[in-house]
Order: sequence, then C-alpha cells, then structure tokens
Amino acid sequence: MNESRKKGLNELILFFSITFLWSWLLWLSPILNSIGFVVPEFLLFLSMFANFGPTIAALILTAIKGGKVELKALLKRGWNFKFKKLWLIPILGLIPFIALLSLLLVIFIDGTWVLSYATSLVMFIPLLFIIFFTGGPLGEEYGWRGYALDRLQSRWNALTSSIILGLIWGLWHLPLHFIPGTTQQAVPFYQNLIILTLSSIIYTWLHNNTGRSIAVALLIHLAANMSGAFIPYWVSDYGRWISFFITLIAIILILIIYKPKKLKKEE
Repeated sequence: MNESRKKGLNELILFFSITFLWSWLLWLSPILNSIGFVVPEFLLFLSMFANFGPTIAALILTAIKGGKVELKALLKRGWNFKFKKLWLIPILGLIPFIALLSLLLVIFIDGTWVLSYATSLVMFIPLLFIIFFTGGPLGEEYGWRGYALDRLQSRWNALTSSIILGLIWGLWHLPLHFIPGTTQQAVPFYQNLIILTLSSIIYTWLHNNTGRSIAVALLIHLAANMSGAFIPYWVSDYGRWISFFITLIAIILILIIYKPKKLKKEE
C-alpha cells in the first residue's frame, strides 16, 4: 500500500470513528430514558444534534488538514448547482416515484390502512424546513457524500464504494431502532440496512454525474425523507419489500447504462 492510499484510508477510519462517537453517544440518552433511566433534560436536548455526526466529522477533519481554504471549498459544494438541470428529475423525482409506486401496489395488496400514517399536506412547507435542517440532509450529507464518498472512490470503484458506504450508513442508524417514535423503530434493522445500501448506489450515481455537488445529496436526502412522511408505503412489510425490488430494478438499469466502475457516462 503506497503512502497516499494509506493516508486516505486513515482519514476514512478517523472520519467514521468521529461520526459514530458523536452520534451514538448523543443517541444514548434517549435510549436510556426509554428504558426507565432518569436522564437530565439537557442531555435529551443534545440528542437532537446526534444526526450531525457525519457533517461535524467532515468539517473538523477538513479544517485540520486543509484549513480555511479547503473548509470553504467543502461548504461551497453544498450550493453547487452547476450541473445539467435535467438531472433534477431523478434528483427530486426518482425516490418519490419509487415510494408512490410502492404505495399504490401495497394498497392493492395490503389495503388502504397505510394511508392513515400519511402526514397532512398542510405540514408540507414546515416539514420541508424541519427535515432539511434537523432530519438528516444537512447533518449527514457533508459527511457521507461530501467527505467519505470521494475518498472511498479513490480506492474502489463506484459500485463497491457505494455498497461500503451504504452498509456503514445503515449501521450508523442502529441506535435509532431503539428510540421510541423514530421511523427506524418501526422498521427491522436488516431492512433499513438493505434500503440504505441500495439508496447509496443511487446517491453515488447522481453525485458522480453532477460534479460531486453536495447540494445534490442534500436534495436527494430531503426528497427521500419527505417521501417517507407523505407516502407511507414503509409502514407495511409488503410495502418495504416492494420498494426494495423496484429500487433494485432501477439500480440494475443504472448499472447497465452507466457501468459499475464509475457510475458515470464517459464524456
């Protein structure tokens, strides 16, 4: 292993270590509270920032290694819309389309009861801001796609990097499966791991074709979380499996057209 590859691997290990340490320690307080331990209110309040682990880790390590210049460059990628706007169709539409198709099929198979879990449309705008700033996109994507993905792709091909990151992404969510009121508590861990690993391939495909824009990852993550709120196919086990298979079909088509090595068409 040459020195640069070894250094890149060390950076990834450090990034994932900080990410997990930050998030899992902060998620510990609501878990303890849920099983009867008396937890100070300020610790429960701090747990709201647990999902910022990936972004915090990315900002810290970028600042240490590259100083203000690289930190500014990383932050600017969150506002990079210099890509062909045709890509906005899959960025904003692919995951919601999969969710909607899954919902229609699960209603046909399992009944309309799943619709009772849908968030009211009057909450669309407020929830848009809540999810963006506190529900995952801003707290995660500067880390997962902004920091880790490119370093993974410098060592492995795009498909392998996506799978590695997806599995780590899924594992990172593990504490949420033990916190009452979270989406993850209603979904078996292995199923969440599958869908995040599959989703990671879609994120990489869009990331690589839009100039490594973190804004793209933020928008995909926002679209995915909003879909979960308003298109509740996932409350049904049938719905989750239907979604897995539709997503897998979409990924197979992407791999056929864009190839596993780069998930990007050669220019």
